[in-house]
Amino acid sequence: MEELLYQNINDKNSLKVESPNLNSINSNNSNNKIKKILNIIVYKLKYYFKRFKVFLKNNGKSIAKRIISQLCFLALVFGIIAPISIYIYNNSPSKYLSSELVFSPENSTYSPILQNISIYDEKYFPNQWEDVNVLMDTHSHTYYSDGSLSPEENIKWHILNGYNVMFMTDHNQVYGGLVGMEIAQKKYSDKILVIPGIEWTNCRCHLNLIGLTENVPLKKFPTDQEIKDLIDFVHSKGGLVILNHYPWSSWAGLDQPSIEQWYEWGIDFLEVANQYTFDYQGMMFCKKHNLRYVSGSDFHYYQRAYAWTVFKIPQLEPGQIPTQEMVISTLLNTSTKTSFAFDPVSSNTIMVEFQFTKFNPTWIFVSPWIYLGGFFHSFFELKKGMYSFVDGSCTGQTLDIHSKEIASLVCWIFIIFFSIQLLYLLIIFFKNLLKDIFIKLWNCFKSSKSNKVITPKFQSNNFSLENYGEELVSTNDINNFTISEEF
Repeated sequence: MEELLYQNINDKNSLKVESPNLNSINSNNSNNKIKKILNIIVYKLKYYFKRFKVFLKNNGKSIAKRIISQLCFLALVFGIIAPISIYIYNNSPSKYLSSELVFSPENSTYSPILQNISIYDEKYFPNQWEDVNVLMDTHSHTYYSDGSLSPEENIKWHILNGYNVMFMTDHNQVYGGLVGMEIAQKKYSDKILVIPGIEWTNCRCHLNLIGLTENVPLKKFPTDQEIKDLIDFVHSKGGLVILNHYPWSSWAGLDQPSIEQWYEWGIDFLEVANQYTFDYQGMMFCKKHNLRYVSGSDFHYYQRAYAWTVFKIPQLEPGQIPTQEMVISTLLNTSTKTSFAFDPVSSNTIMVEFQFTKFNPTWIFVSPWIYLGGFFHSFFELKKGMYSFVDGSCTGQTLDIHSKEIASLVCWIFIIFFSIQLLYLLIIFFKNLLKDIFIKLWNCFKSSKSNKVITPKFQSNNFSLENYGEELVSTNDINNFTISEEF
C-alpha cells in the first residue's frame, strides 16, 4: 500500500482534513505545547464532526425508523394510559375507610343573642331579641339527599348554633325529615323542634314544601300550571311554601318563573338570605308587595351558620320549645312579622368537620392512576349542566376540549423526546471523542519522551487515521467507511 505524504490538495474527488504540524511537539517551550494540544483538540473536533456527518448519511434511515417506531410506541402508551386513568379518576374509591365527626370549636355553643347580632327589621322588632322567641332555620339537608350529615348530626349542628326550630328539607323526598322529626322528639325535645319538609327540585325551581308527611309527584320541567297546582295542594294540606335562593337559581340557569309570577301563585315566603348570600332586590320586592321573607342555611356540609329567621309566637312561654302546630299556624297567619339576624362574617359559629382516621389501602394502591387521571382530565371538561334531581341534568352535556393546552402538551412531548434522542447521540459522540483524544495525547506524550517523530500515514482502503497530519481522503473511501455499532 502506497504511503502518502501530507499534501494540500482540493479537487472534486477528495475530502480535505486539515491537521496541525506536529513536528515540533517535542519542543521545550510549554506555551507551544499548550498551543499544539489545543490545535489537536480543534482538529479532532473537525474530524469527529465529519465522522458524525458520515454516520448520519449512512445511518439516517435506520435512525428515522427507530424514532418513528418509538413515537408510535409512545402514542400507544398514551392512548392506553389516558382513558384508563380518567376512568379511575372519575370512579375512584373512597380515600378513607373511617372518619370522626367533630364540631369546631369543641365543647362550645353559639348564640346570636349573646353575640348581639342585630335583627334586620327594627321597625317590627324595636327591642330586638326581646321581641322574638323563635330562632329558625328553614332550609337544610341530610345524607338522604345530597347532604353530608345524618339527620341526628344535622340536629346537633343546629342546636349548637342557637336554633330552636328547624325545617329538614331533603331534595324531592320527605323521609329524611320524618327521621329527623322522630329523633328530635325522642332525644332533643327540650332543645329543638324539627318540622319535616321537601325541597321540590327540578329544572325550573327549588321550592320548599313545609309540613308535608308524604312525597309529591316529581317533574323535570313542570309547567306553570303544574307549579301553581302544587302550591295549592300544599296549602290544602295546611303547609307552607317557600321559594328558595332566587338569585342562585338564575345563576344556575334554571328556567324559573319571574318573581312576579311566584307572588301571584301564592308563595308564603321568599328566602332572601341563603348561607352568606343576601338578596337585597328580593327583599325590596317583598316589602313593596307585603310578601314575607325568611333566611335559610341550606346546610349540606362543612359550613357555618350565617342567618337565623326570627319571629314571635305569643303563647310560647320563655324557655319552652314550640310545637309544630304552633309554628305552622303562626306562620300561616299573615299578620305575623318575620325577619332575620344575618352575620355574613359568621363570628364564632360552630362548624362541622370530619377528621379522617384511616386511609383506604385500595385508594392508596390506585392513587398514581387517580393523580394521572386528574392531569389528563385538566385538558377537557364535560359540562353536564345543573342536576335536576329528577332525571339527569337540565341541559344537554357538552364536551369542552382545551385544544390549545393539548397542542402545548404535544409540543413539549416532542421537544423532550427529540432532546433525549439528541442527548443520547451526543453522549456516544463525546464518549468516543474523549477516548480517542486521550489515546492520541498519550501516544504523543510517549513519543516526545523517546524523541521520536511519527510519520503520519494514511491507508486509503480502510480509511485509517492513525496519526496526525494533513490527510487527503478520497470520497470513495468515505463511502466505504463503516461506523462501529458502538457509535
